[in-house]
Amino acid sequence: MAQREITNRTKSQADTVWLFDFLQKYWIIITGIILCYPLLKKWYEKFTQDAQERQLEMAENDLKIAMANPITKEIELTKITPRKDVHNIAESLAVWLGTNKQTKDAPWYTWITEPMSNFENERETINELLKVKNPTTVPLVIGCYYVITRRNLKADLKKYLSTSDLKKAPLFN
Repeated sequence: MAQREITNRTKSQADTVWLFDFLQKYWIIITGIILCYPLLKKWYEKFTQDAQERQLEMAENDLKIAMANPITKEIELTKITPRKDVHNIAESLAVWLGTNKQTKDAPWYTWITEPMSNFENERETINELLKVKNPTTVPLVIGCYYVITRRNLKADLKKYLSTSDLKKAPLFN
């Protein structure tokens, strides 16, 4: 029977060597935890997601597919309102705010490939907002904007426009 050699370590060696001994002994388990944790977390979140969230996610995915084709895009916009002027206002707002390219599912490098999506034209945006005269058309414009970009128009206006510009379009405050 082989005996282990007992080595006397100094206090400073004992403080640091235990970590290396631990890592040498359990490196496979530590590596497994580091690699498997994101997968387990994603799996857990998938199964704990409730039915309403799944339904919203599926509807958003359907919108994403519908926006790829101009015909289905027009059908989706017509479901909200048949008025072409509202469609044009929402489309113009998306272009002038730069959100027509920066949608929810746009890749992270969109700011490089679509440089105009980084800049908003405040004057043109305000002009488009002022085209909406009737308060009942505001929800229609917001709905069409959501279909086009899958983003919230009011949140984007607050994010991209100054408060003085927002005051010029009182219907969207």
